[in-house]
Amino acid sequence: MIRAIVDFDLKYPRTIIAFSILLTLLMGWNIPKMQLEPDVKALMPQDFEIITSMKEMEDTFGGNDLVVVSLTSENIFSPGTLEKIEAMTAEIETLATVDQVTSITNVPDVQGTPDGFEVRELIEDFPVNESQIDSLKKQIAGNKMIYGTLVSTDFKKAGIIAFLNVASHENTDKEIYQTFMAIKHKYEGPEQIHIAGLPITRREVSTTMTSDMKKLFPYGIILMILLLVFSFRSWMGTFLPFVVVIMSIVFTVGLMVLFHVKMTVVEMMIPVMLIAIANSYSIQIVTQYFVEYIRNPKADKDSLIRLILSYLTTPVFLSGFTTLIGFLSLQSHILPPAKHLGLFCACGTTIAFIFSLTFIPAALKLLDFPMILKTSTESSDKTSRFLVGWGHIFVRFRKPFLIFCLLAIIAISTGIARIIVDTNPVAYWKKSSEIRQSNDVIDRNFGGSSTLSILAKGDIKDPEFLKKIENLCAFLEKQPAVTRANSIVDQLKRMNQAFHGDSSQYNVIPATNEEVAQYLFLYSLTGNTKDLDRFVDYDYTQAQILARVNDSGSKVSYKLYTDTKDYIAKNLGTENFPSVSGMAPLIGVLSELIIDGQIRSLLLSIISVFLIVAVFFRSLTAGLISIIPLSGAVLCLFGIMGYIGITLNMATAMLSSIMIGVGIDYTIHFMYRFRLEAQKGADAENAVIRTLTTSGKGIIYNATSVIVGFMVLMLSGFEPIYFFGFLIVVSITGCLLGALTILPALLVWIRPAFVFGKRSTR
Repeated sequence: MIRAIVDFDLKYPRTIIAFSILLTLLMGWNIPKMQLEPDVKALMPQDFEIITSMKEMEDTFGGNDLVVVSLTSENIFSPGTLEKIEAMTAEIETLATVDQVTSITNVPDVQGTPDGFEVRELIEDFPVNESQIDSLKKQIAGNKMIYGTLVSTDFKKAGIIAFLNVASHENTDKEIYQTFMAIKHKYEGPEQIHIAGLPITRREVSTTMTSDMKKLFPYGIILMILLLVFSFRSWMGTFLPFVVVIMSIVFTVGLMVLFHVKMTVVEMMIPVMLIAIANSYSIQIVTQYFVEYIRNPKADKDSLIRLILSYLTTPVFLSGFTTLIGFLSLQSHILPPAKHLGLFCACGTTIAFIFSLTFIPAALKLLDFPMILKTSTESSDKTSRFLVGWGHIFVRFRKPFLIFCLLAIIAISTGIARIIVDTNPVAYWKKSSEIRQSNDVIDRNFGGSSTLSILAKGDIKDPEFLKKIENLCAFLEKQPAVTRANSIVDQLKRMNQAFHGDSSQYNVIPATNEEVAQYLFLYSLTGNTKDLDRFVDYDYTQAQILARVNDSGSKVSYKLYTDTKDYIAKNLGTENFPSVSGMAPLIGVLSELIIDGQIRSLLLSIISVFLIVAVFFRSLTAGLISIIPLSGAVLCLFGIMGYIGITLNMATAMLSSIMIGVGIDYTIHFMYRFRLEAQKGADAENAVIRTLTTSGKGIIYNATSVIVGFMVLMLSGFEPIYFFGFLIVVSITGCLLGALTILPALLVWIRPAFVFGKRSTR
């Protein structure tokens, strides 16, 4: 089949080139329709339990997305500051995207009267002296729904909490961000204002993604061109791999649009990754073409092209197939973005492979022989001499070198135990960034901008059922990450106390259903029943327990989620409390899915590569040898992550499958050429030297292009992508060194039968 493709390439080169360009243009027509998806909920399957629970809670009680505004002042109770808080509260209330706003200037407070109680605002008249301020502070400190939520415990910060409507269109986050930033700039000074919340975070994600896409792709292209020029010193050597990369990227992104796949933080890496990976096959072909042309400058084009493809078709096909398997192993991941990245990178590398075996030979047929400068030949000779010396070192000292590598890998891999998983979207940016600082201020002083919500089903007016809710809230407030757990119980206890002359002994759940119903009726007479809508439904059959969380780290969030579910199952019953959801649990669950997906995709890719190589070389030994350098690189990679404190997140969780899919190329090219040289009669040592001076050059050029391509990711505004770029550079360097050091040392030491036959001697 390959021979037929080569014959077709050489017979109809113009047809192939025209068809390739036409196909690229047709797919590229869709690219302007690409959309971004900044929502962290989009990282999970939409039919997953916690996602469906969040949607149900939003439908019943309204959205739990909130924006928290913090004002810092030496005296937040001064008339000027209170007037400013009142004006900001009123302005935020008018926003179409806002459902409910609470601050100290409008928060309801239940106060006892001779006839029972009535609902008034906490501050009806601004305090004008120290005595009135002290009285107000005492009143606030006694109300858990205000103290530490709307006013910091040191009374130097006041908060405005805006609960938002459920987003109705993709521009909602942009509108929220712009309006709240406009309010901040309007009222800031002398008070310091911070704003945080998931919509603000999503807007920052979207902005950073747009910025990254504008700079990463162009810089990646520029670096790739510079590398190709430096490597080949020929416009042909630069132009052909460049065209293959562009065509494969255009085809892949166009395909994503056709399948209605939006770009999250993860999918955003696909074009840059293809810059690094898609030129591998074309570089191998062009490199071998140059090598054979230097050896035999009088050969005609057809015979030269047939010769290089006879050398490279099998290893290029095998390395392409294993790269494909590495990416497709991400299909075992439960998270959609990981699946998308694996699938579309697999599509992109497949297209690049096809273009390399069709477009490249057709272009070589039509183009003149490259004008290779003498300096190129001299540089090639220097590279060959270096590789010869390199090969002699690792062949001669193979046993001590392999023992040293084994000990080093064991030592470095001990850092794996230190790896931290973190999927908190706020951690996308550096600690010095404004968004991180704003979130830190609000987490420390106002209970956090993340929430946990629990659905309660039953007779909400039943005191026994209300006691269950109270017990659950008490459990939550004992958890380190939970600052407040609010429910309808808090309002009912406050009503009961106010009804009985503000006696603290009545700060308990009303004793009968009738009392509960009476209090709710009295509240409706003087208060706004909308104040209760977030905690109970219209029929009083469903309630929401809403906890504020000030630590959204993945480990803490997941422990909070599992501990809460365990407590409910053991003490309350899941029939009354069927779901636990919210942004904090979602972040925790997401981290566990990342770990699970990492393990599954890693094992699947390693096993798949082993089987493919073993089947191709018809030797289990070949399969084992092929995964030794990769396994060492994987262990070192995760060990390094643990020691230097790089977290495992949505981006870095893709590392192992990608590095195995890409890194196996170097092993396959080396093993295939090594066996070919051995079959020509070379002994083990000479086979290593010949392999290094032929395929070794292509391996180095290939790996260097991949490394340089991935280095562009270190320019990203997202810390996870920055570290992904850094780690993939480290891992591919490790795979390259493993293929050019550990692999030749192993092959010479073992002298496997699949290379030399069973009769070979040492």
